[in-house]
Amino acid sequence: MSLGKWVLWLAVLLLGGTPALARAETRRPCTAAEAPPLAALPERPTFGDFWAALGAQIDALDGSALEPEYVAFTARHGVDAEEPGLRADFKRLWRAFEATRDGGWWRLRWQITDQEPSSLQIWKAWRTRPPQQSFSDVTAVAECDEITALFAITARRLGVRGVGLFYPTWNHVIAGWAPRALSGPARVVLVPTTQIFQSCESSFDQTSFRVPKQVYEFPRYDVRDSSEMPAPLARFLLEQVRAYAEASPTLLALIRAKRAELFQSSLGDCLSYRRQLADQLRSAPLSCADERALHHLALTELNVSISNDALLSFLASG
Repeated sequence: MSLGKWVLWLAVLLLGGTPALARAETRRPCTAAEAPPLAALPERPTFGDFWAALGAQIDALDGSALEPEYVAFTARHGVDAEEPGLRADFKRLWRAFEATRDGGWWRLRWQITDQEPSSLQIWKAWRTRPPQQSFSDVTAVAECDEITALFAITARRLGVRGVGLFYPTWNHVIAGWAPRALSGPARVVLVPTTQIFQSCESSFDQTSFRVPKQVYEFPRYDVRDSSEMPAPLARFLLEQVRAYAEASPTLLALIRAKRAELFQSSLGDCLSYRRQLADQLRSAPLSCADERALHHLALTELNVSISNDALLSFLASG
């Protein structure tokens, strides 16, 4: 175990945790129904199998935690919330965003790499070394254009059209989404896949960048559907989605902010922001989805048995 992982383990331990040596004896604090099972995969999956399973996994999950975000989104853009297909596209895209962003569920880390706007180097890193189950373990290092390319490809594979790369400055890339339901000068939705030039709070459709008049859909797929994908990699990516995608945006923001700061990536110092998020979560009982996400975080990624309150303290700590 590296020095950094020992420090992380000890920090959680001091906040009330004990090593999870016997996970089968640990009971979940929430008695609500479990999340849907992991999407089925063949023994030797291809990339086509993975994309199909990812779509099935996302669509099987409860999207109620995102409903307030969706209602606010449609209000900002002056569009009917019942516009056919828009709700489903929004929720698929939000989950793709949380998975692929810097410090997100798939644990990518932003760093300048001088690579082309493509996801190929990310897939190469993942195929060479399948991700480990550790909160502080970086699965792949990529620049803003590479992360954005992965997000755009994931969106298109999930059936969400109109997602492309946008250059708000000459040396930076984020994603833009042009859903058909939107029209007029605000028809492009900006999605900051990293926090470069942005505050801690910036997120889906909430940036300080000037919105362009249009964005062009990213045309590449990068990897063929027929290419074989390592089964441990496919299962890891799906499990991270299953574990976190039903949780509240507040909890997801707190987890990502803590992880990204441990990565020393694009987020910077967001200690006060994390404390605010933790206070919000403590102000009311946690949802069952949030409890399940915290349970996965503690036992699977941190390898400790710890109370929810102690885990929130860890996520909000300096």
